[in-house]
Amino acid sequence: MTGVGLGRGLDTLFAVPPEHRLDDVDRASARQVLGCDDHTLSTLVDRGLQASGEVGEERFDSRDLFNLALYSGTGTTVPEQAFAYSLRWMRSSTEELLAPRASRFALRIACAADTCGPEPTSMLALPRPERLGGAVHDLTVEPAGTGPAHDGGDTIVRTASGLAVTATVQTRGERAELRSPELRAIAAEFAAMDLRWVKLPAALQNDVDLVTSHGVATCDSASRYLARLCVRAGIPAVTRIGWVVGMLDLVHAWVEVEDADGATKVIDPVFALFSARVRDTNPLLCDPTVALRTNRLIPTGLPTGRTVAEHRCGGGPAVARVTTKILPAPTRPKERS
Repeated sequence: MTGVGLGRGLDTLFAVPPEHRLDDVDRASARQVLGCDDHTLSTLVDRGLQASGEVGEERFDSRDLFNLALYSGTGTTVPEQAFAYSLRWMRSSTEELLAPRASRFALRIACAADTCGPEPTSMLALPRPERLGGAVHDLTVEPAGTGPAHDGGDTIVRTASGLAVTATVQTRGERAELRSPELRAIAAEFAAMDLRWVKLPAALQNDVDLVTSHGVATCDSASRYLARLCVRAGIPAVTRIGWVVGMLDLVHAWVEVEDADGATKVIDPVFALFSARVRDTNPLLCDPTVALRTNRLIPTGLPTGRTVAEHRCGGGPAVARVTTKILPAPTRPKERS
């Protein structure tokens, strides 16, 4: 059954284009990701699964393997199980998705080189839950220093090889009806497109054309596409990036729109796509008439196209290690008046 499911997944796979491929996985690791034996893997290669190298020594792009496994329908592959586990919160009741939540947030960046180059600079985005009715407590930046806050306080920069931001972040959810008929029509149109969320190389994550030409989307491209539809219809809309509590260290993206009642509302287009991968999800997560902002959303002040962490040394951009931890806070902070 695993081989049959993987074959079906291969039939609908959007393969990473050759100019963006990174064959970073060997056969043994590929079998682990796909949950298959060596014969099945060879069959997939014969049927068109992209690989490089000699027969028996092939290497594969990790994004292709992840997407193939995720849509295989077997329920046994590593990506399917990891996805179901990290998104199990989508089964929560509406009350649970809206209740105040406190999380301990930690974002760190460090130069990945053994020795950091000269004139190092590190940047991190700051959590801005106050944008969505939340609050930040006990914000700490290390090294402390006197480095400037940039982008209106949305990022922090230090002349250092590494940088860390920690805080207790308080969030809350909101359920709001979409009032504008045009906005409801746009949301319904997007929901009817039957898109697939996929992992893609960084260079393609913002490629809106893939939404219409291949029916695949990332958080970034889906948000850009939806925001573009809104702006064309005369509806003020901006994209936003941030984090979702429980989704490991993935950076998420969504759209903030101004509705006909003057209120700014969050439309999170990708969770409607995710709901197809998780059983018994809360139906409001894929209801195009509702703007459901969950209490798991931690925004930055940055739009899509920006990053939450950057490091430079030696006169240019440098590879860096970025770690994100978002865990339940030991105690919920009291709200300040």
